Amino acid sequence: MGGYRDFKTYYIHFVCRYLTNEFPELVSYTKMLKLMQGVLVQLCSYLTHR
Repeated sequence: MGGYRDFKTYYIHFVCRYLTNEFPELVSYTKMLKLMQGVLVQLCSYLTHR
């Protein structure tokens, strides 16, 4: 995330502007936060047991 202070700035100013071809179903930042909350437990479990 070079040059970006936080994930929000990176997502809004880089991902949403320049990676739309790579991610055609890209969601808004607010929706991304909700999706991230939904997978947090699974991600922690995966990282703990790998």
